[in-house]
Amino acid sequence: MKTLFLLPVIVLLGTFCPSKAANILCLVSTAKHNNPGWSKPLFDALVANGHTLLVISTAPNPEPKKQVDGLLYYHLPNEYDVMKKHFLREDTHEYQPMVTLKQLLVWYEVLLGSCRSVLNSDTMNSKMPELTAQLAVDFDLIITDVTHGMECLMDAVPIWRSKPVLGLSAGKLTPDLISLLKAENTINAARTPHYISQVPKKMGFWNRLHNHILYYAEPLIHFVIIRPVLNNLVTTENAFPTLQLVLLNTHSTLDYVQNLPPGVIEVGGLHIKTEVNPLPSYIQKFTEKFIDGIVYINMPYIEYMNSLGVQAVVKMTLDNPNCGFIWNVEELEEMLPERPNLLTLHVDQSLQQDILALPYVKGFLNHADSFSLQEAVHNGVPVVMLPLKLEEFNNAQRAMERYLGVVVQAKEFNLRSLTVALRRILDDEHFTSALYHAQLKFRNRPQSALELAVWHAEQLIAEPRFFKEFPQTEALAQNFFVSHSLDVLMVPFVILMAVVINVVRLIIVLVTGRSKSRRNSKQSDLELPKKRKRVKKTSKKSSTIQETINILKDYNDKMLKEEKYLLNEEEMPLEEKKDM
Repeated sequence: MKTLFLLPVIVLLGTFCPSKAANILCLVSTAKHNNPGWSKPLFDALVANGHTLLVISTAPNPEPKKQVDGLLYYHLPNEYDVMKKHFLREDTHEYQPMVTLKQLLVWYEVLLGSCRSVLNSDTMNSKMPELTAQLAVDFDLIITDVTHGMECLMDAVPIWRSKPVLGLSAGKLTPDLISLLKAENTINAARTPHYISQVPKKMGFWNRLHNHILYYAEPLIHFVIIRPVLNNLVTTENAFPTLQLVLLNTHSTLDYVQNLPPGVIEVGGLHIKTEVNPLPSYIQKFTEKFIDGIVYINMPYIEYMNSLGVQAVVKMTLDNPNCGFIWNVEELEEMLPERPNLLTLHVDQSLQQDILALPYVKGFLNHADSFSLQEAVHNGVPVVMLPLKLEEFNNAQRAMERYLGVVVQAKEFNLRSLTVALRRILDDEHFTSALYHAQLKFRNRPQSALELAVWHAEQLIAEPRFFKEFPQTEALAQNFFVSHSLDVLMVPFVILMAVVINVVRLIIVLVTGRSKSRRNSKQSDLELPKKRKRVKKTSKKSSTIQETINILKDYNDKMLKEEKYLLNEEEMPLEEKKDM
């Protein structure tokens, strides 16, 4: 009994004592547009907690400049560019819009193209012997980026089936992620907009029909296209590993609220720095010159907008001389004119966060990628969004519905589009109020996104058995009709149909019977009156004749009786007459 009193002390000491150092493998093979470097803060935090990490990543420049104890990094190139492959015309190099259903095919083509780019690269072939030796080590945890629902580097890890696997997703919750968790699908196509569509949250009939087509087309694309092609690249089983947990880059301020499976943890804003660095002096001096504040621009594909994108940005700077504009021209090929209120820079992700954290930044122009929108909400900056591909349309629609920014459609783009949109976010107070509440909600959490991610990673290392109950194998074993209760709903449906059929038949009988009676009544109205007159006449004559005959008959009978009586009286004897 005395040992029970020591139990709270042991638990308290366990919470303060650091967990046992673990050997962790981190795999990131996603393309550049999915921002493979967003998971770097999680890796750094795990290293700071004393864990040893082997990181194989396609992030552009995440490699540490100096050797870090506990971190071994291998960089693999991923040259796949979804914009140049699908959304930019080869002849004119201009942006071409695409219908949503075709973009769904592009979403899955990215999965195959990105995987092929990594596995067939010269760097991968040259480093394969060294990587094979490193991957043969016994790991306590495997962290993998499954933004597109698979991991093509897992084929090189022979021991992953016996180890807990933690998934990272830079996008929204998808049926592919749920299938990796072996969890029950909680996505409702009637209420949850598809992750690459721009249908509104309040969907009408045609929106819901469009939404269902997108969701139900995914299994068909998997079966017909993805798996046959993937078999030529990697082992299918290894490409779709079973996950124990998924860290999802979403938050309710920017994404729709939905039922999440038990193994999905929202860590939206994981990449955002906790502390802001001071800006270089020349940038700081530039920002202090303008009384109307600063507008930051990060639109790497603006020059492809019908040859009007750069001119539209320049016109926006001319129409707002009291605003300072900082333009990230890292991927811009066209030379820009010098303007006193325009500063062009090559800005990385870290410097962008430092700029947006300035109190006098009044607007942010971007393509509606989730990372930029999260940074804007974190700092309370309204946005002008020009979505161009895949999930950007969904992100822009959700931000517009919450009054966090303005959407400029690519098909309606002209020289004044950016100027008009910027004027709206600078002058309309609705955006200021909505952003204030969104910023409070995004920042004020019981636990930061990074702390939450680290806690779950270490829990998965310490007690992987706690997460083995999350898979819903019984639900997955059910067929479509059973899982959607269609077999149960068939019973009342059949009864209802039987009642409807009987009611319809009764109505038909009543209608046909009434119509027959009406036809008969019309015929009787036309024919019966004349016959009745004749009948009435003849009956009157016959009755008169019959009465006359009866009277004559009675009279004759009476006369006959009297005559007979008289004859009898005459024939009687005289004695009998006296006696009478």
